[in-house]
Amino acid sequence: MLKNYFKIAWRNLMRHKVFSFINIFGLMVGLTSFLLIALYIFDELTFDSFHTHADHIYRVVNKKVSAEGKEAKVASVAYQISETGKTTFPEIKKAARFTTSGRTNVGTQENTNVFYENFSIANSNFLEVLDFDLLAGDRKTALTAPNSVVLTEESAMKYFNSTNVIGKAIKVDGDSLPYTVTAVLKDIPVNSHISFNLIFSESSLTGKRFRDFISSDWSSDNFTTYFLLDEKADTKNLEAKLNQLIKSKRSQEEKDKYAYSLQAIKDIHFYSNDFQGASGGNLTYIYIFAVLAVFVLVIACINYMNLTTARFANRAREIGVRKTAGASRENLIKQFIAEAFLVTFFALVLALLVVQTSLPYFNNFTHKKLTLDFGTDYRIWIGVGIMVIVASLMSGMYPAIFQSRIKPILLLRNKINVGKGNLSIRRFLVIFQFSLSIIMIVATTIVYLQMKYVDTKDMGFKKDQLVIVDINSGKVRRGAETIKREFAKLSQVKNVSVSSRVPGEWKNLAKVRVKNENVTSLEGKDMYFLGIDDQFLKTYDIQLLKGRNLINTGTVDSTAVIINESAAKQLGITQASNQIIEIPSVDFGGSIEKLDASFNVRVVGIVKDFNFQSLHQAVSPMVLGFRNNPIQNIDYFSSRVTTENIAETLKQMDNILHSIDAQHLFEYHFLDQQWDLFYQQDQIQQTIFLIVAILTILIACLGLFGLATYAAEQRIKEIGVRKVLGASISSIIVILTKDFVKLVLIAALIAFPVAGWAMHSWLQDFAYHIEMKWWVFALAGIIAITIALLTISYQTIRAALMNPVKSLKSE
Repeated sequence: MLKNYFKIAWRNLMRHKVFSFINIFGLMVGLTSFLLIALYIFDELTFDSFHTHADHIYRVVNKKVSAEGKEAKVASVAYQISETGKTTFPEIKKAARFTTSGRTNVGTQENTNVFYENFSIANSNFLEVLDFDLLAGDRKTALTAPNSVVLTEESAMKYFNSTNVIGKAIKVDGDSLPYTVTAVLKDIPVNSHISFNLIFSESSLTGKRFRDFISSDWSSDNFTTYFLLDEKADTKNLEAKLNQLIKSKRSQEEKDKYAYSLQAIKDIHFYSNDFQGASGGNLTYIYIFAVLAVFVLVIACINYMNLTTARFANRAREIGVRKTAGASRENLIKQFIAEAFLVTFFALVLALLVVQTSLPYFNNFTHKKLTLDFGTDYRIWIGVGIMVIVASLMSGMYPAIFQSRIKPILLLRNKINVGKGNLSIRRFLVIFQFSLSIIMIVATTIVYLQMKYVDTKDMGFKKDQLVIVDINSGKVRRGAETIKREFAKLSQVKNVSVSSRVPGEWKNLAKVRVKNENVTSLEGKDMYFLGIDDQFLKTYDIQLLKGRNLINTGTVDSTAVIINESAAKQLGITQASNQIIEIPSVDFGGSIEKLDASFNVRVVGIVKDFNFQSLHQAVSPMVLGFRNNPIQNIDYFSSRVTTENIAETLKQMDNILHSIDAQHLFEYHFLDQQWDLFYQQDQIQQTIFLIVAILTILIACLGLFGLATYAAEQRIKEIGVRKVLGASISSIIVILTKDFVKLVLIAALIAFPVAGWAMHSWLQDFAYHIEMKWWVFALAGIIAITIALLTISYQTIRAALMNPVKSLKSE
C-alpha cells in the first residue's frame, strides 16, 4: 500500500514538473539554510563538551571588589587553591592547573625548525581532567617528569614533519636542558575555550624562586584551575568551604575583597565575556540564528502549502474521481503526505549536496571546522531525520486536510467554494513571509551601515600603512634605539616608534591606579598605561591638545607623562603644567601588585582621546609614559611605511633585526588587518544576515508566485467580463496587483517595529554606533514592494492578455 502511495506521488511530480521544481527548490533552500545554521549552533552549544567528564568539570573563578565597589572577574587563581583544595576536600577527585608565562623561541635540537611559542605549563593531572584526544603517549604520565613536553598533531608536523615523535627532543631558548616529547594530542577542537600548540610539565620549573612562590601562593591570579568533582558533589557547598579555606590563609585586609566560585566548563564559552581579558560566544546571536533557521525552513514549507493549494483546481477532478471510486479521506491524506515526503526527500538530498559543497566556504568565514558526514555527531543525524518528518508534515498536512474534505460532486463539477477563510490563511502566510523578509532587509542594511561606520570613523589615530613588528628577545629590546635608527633610514619608512602595546592590542593591557590631589579614593582611579617613546604621537598621528611631547630641549624626559582627555577629566586637570600624579600599583589581568615604590610623574601633555580598543568599548582613561618605566617593557616597533614594494621593506627590516640578534624570529602584522579582527564576529553576523535576507526574499517570492497563480486562476472569468466591458490591460494589471501590494504594506507595518527594536538592541553592543534613520525602513519597504511586483508581473500580465473568449467559455 505504501509503495502505491509513493508511485502515485512520483507520477504527480512528473506530471507537474514546473510546480515540482519550484517546491523542491524552495524546500532545498530552506533545508540547506537550516542545516548550515544548525551545524554552527550545535558547534557553539557543545563548546568544551567533548571531554569525557565535562558534566563534572568546573573552573575556579575569582570575583574581586575594589574599595570603590568595582567588581572584576578573573578566570585564574592562586596555586595553593588547587594544590591544597584537592587534598582537603574529598569532593575534588582531580585538579588541573594551566598557566602561560610569556613567549619564547622553541626549536628542534638540529635548529632546523624554530618558532616563537607560548611557554605554557600544566600539572600532571591536566590531561586526565581535560582529556583531549591522544594520538600517542600515556595521558597519566605525559606531564609527570621534569622536562617533558606534549605536542599537538599540528605542532609535531611543524617541528618534525611527523607525528611519530615520542622520545624526540626540543629546545627552549634560555633553557640548557632539552625537553622530551612524551605525548602527541590530536589537534585541539575549535570549540574548546582553551588551546595550545605545546604544553610543558609543571615539574620542569625547578628554580628556587618559583618553588618558594608557589609554596605560599594563596593570593595570585596566575593559574587557570579546573576541578573534576565527584558526581554527587554539591558545588555550592564546596564553594563555601573553599572560600572559608582561602580566608583562613589570607590577611585580614584581603579577606573581604575576594569571592571564589565554580564555573561549569560547559558555561565558559557563553558566560565569560565579563571576565578580564576574556571573550566568548554571544548567546543572543545563537537565539537569533536559531529563529532564522526555523523561519527559513517554515516559510519554505509555507510555499509548498501555497503552491499546492494554488494548483488545486487543476487536480480537482482527479481527486473527485478517486473519492467516487471509494478512496477514503484517510487514504487521500496519506497520499498528499506521501507527495510532501517525496518532495522533502528530494529536497534533502539536494540540500546535503549543497551543504557538502559550501561547507569549506562556510567554515572559512565562520572560522569553524564543521563537517556533515558519517563521523558527525549522531545527534545531528537524528535532528536531520526529525527535520524531514516535521517538514513533510508541515508542508503536506494543511493541503491534505483541506483537499480531502471537499465533496466529490463539487470536485467533479469544479464548483469549489474557496471561502474567505482559506484565502485569508494564504494571505496571512504571505504577510508572514514578507514581514520576515523586510526585517532581514532592515537588519542587513543597518549592520552594513554600522560596519561602514566602524571602518571610516575617526579613531583618533591613523591605522593605515602601519607595520607592527614584535620584540621577541632581550637583545632586540636592548638594541631598540639602534633598530629604530636603522628602520628610519629606509626610504620606504616615514616614521618609527616603540611602545609596550599598540592599538588593536589582543594581549592584556596594563592598568594602573592613579592618584593626585583631586582624587579622594585611597586606591586611586583605574587607568590604562602605555609605555611609548617621543615618536609615538607622530607615528600614529595622535593630536596633542595641550602641553608638550615627552621630549624636552632635545632630550627625553623620563619623569614626564601624557594623559588623554578622559584621564584629564577624571584627575581634574585642565592644563598640562607639570602636575604630580602618583601610580602606586599595577593591575595585570586582575592581579593587582603594588610597586616597590610609588611611581611619581609629571603631566606634561594632554592628547585627544583615541580608540585603543574596538568601538564596542568606550574610550578609557589612559596614561602614556616614557618607555623606561617600572610598569611594562616595550614589546613593539611601529613603522609607518609607503605602499611601494612592501615585501622589500619587510625583508630589509628582517635583516636589521637579525644584525642585532641572529636568532630573532621576525614577526609582524599590519595594524589595519589586526584591527579588523575586533569585528570578526560582527562581519560573520553581517554575512549570515545578508544570506538569510536573500534566501527569505527568494522563498517569499516563490510563495507570492503561488498566490498570484491561485488568484489569477480564480479570477479568469472576472477578467474576461471586465475586458468585454472595455477595461484596458493596464487597469486589469492594477486590479490584480493592488491586493498583493496591500499584503506587502501590511507586512511592512508588522516588520518595522520588530526590526527597529531588534536592531536598536544590537547597536547597544557598540559604545559608538550609527543612529537608525527612517529611510532605512522606507528603502526596505520599497525593495519588498518592487520584488513583489516583479514576482507577480508574469502571472498578472499573462492573465490580463488572455483572450476573453477563452476565459468566458462555458465548462
